[in-house]
Amino acid sequence: MHKMNNLEYSFIVTELTPKVVGRHFNRIRKISDNIYRLKIGSTEIICELGVRLHETMLIEKTEQTDKFVEKAGKELDNAKLTSIIQVNRDRIVSFVFDNTTLVFEMFGEGNAILVRDGLTITAARFESWSDREIKVGSPYSPPKSAPSKSLEVSDKYIIASLMRLPIGKEYAIEALARLGIDEKEKGNSLSGNRILALEQELSRIETDAKPVAFFDNENGKEKMVDFALAPLHRYQAAIKKEFPSLSVVADEYYSKAEKPNPLLEKLLNRLEKQQERLLELRAEESANKEAGDLIYSKYQEIEHILALAKEGKFEELEKSHAGKADKKEKSVEVEL
Repeated sequence: MHKMNNLEYSFIVTELTPKVVGRHFNRIRKISDNIYRLKIGSTEIICELGVRLHETMLIEKTEQTDKFVEKAGKELDNAKLTSIIQVNRDRIVSFVFDNTTLVFEMFGEGNAILVRDGLTITAARFESWSDREIKVGSPYSPPKSAPSKSLEVSDKYIIASLMRLPIGKEYAIEALARLGIDEKEKGNSLSGNRILALEQELSRIETDAKPVAFFDNENGKEKMVDFALAPLHRYQAAIKKEFPSLSVVADEYYSKAEKPNPLLEKLLNRLEKQQERLLELRAEESANKEAGDLIYSKYQEIEHILALAKEGKFEELEKSHAGKADKKEKSVEVEL
């Protein structure tokens, strides 16, 4: 199932702002586990934690509730919405009311948090990490690991660097595909012109963002398989149709998408994180291997330098330009 990303949440915030800012909170309902529906003015907004947030025209009847819904409904009753903010260009959307903020964290399994004067009033789930916690009375702060503001290449795979940007993995992969750059190419191996072209392509994807759906033709029947804000190479063979808004295409997609098994989704989330980490580890392994190969090729030279250092022949060592000695620290710096 499609999980909305940074760029798509940015697009949704832009879509929703003129419709709901300045209007009053009407209600919040729980549709099912992890799915909430709120009404601001006459606009209905659906949020499936960790998956999607958008305007909806579909009607779901539900009698479900929980402590979060009850508390949020009471605290926000008739409050005026002053702004919608995408926090740090991350997968976090904040609805700022008169004196209370409703925060939807859409990464991982997602969360909904009600905040007043910087403190957590209630939340869909209470959580704790090494650098922050979500619990009643605790100061609320978004994750410190916010997306990077600009592309910073290293000796790791270029896709690993791109995934730190506030655009989403799908669009990072698309930019690479358009330029014919392999995902596993090391960032620092790309020329300055290639890096510039990549930055321009990423910017172009954002600037030209337009809702589009991809359909398969099964037995003469069209079935929506995904949606995006750009034509994607991975769906070259699919039927493409543009939509008037991201909310409209998302509404249609999620209304017909098969509901995933919660346990399977949790395992898939874990697998995705492990795959991202594996990319980083492989890049580190490659860099370490290169360093090891270089040291091995200079083995005899290094052995000679170490022998001079052990014998205290620092002047001879420096005269030979083999290394830089620090007598005080009793260390030798070798440039390979």
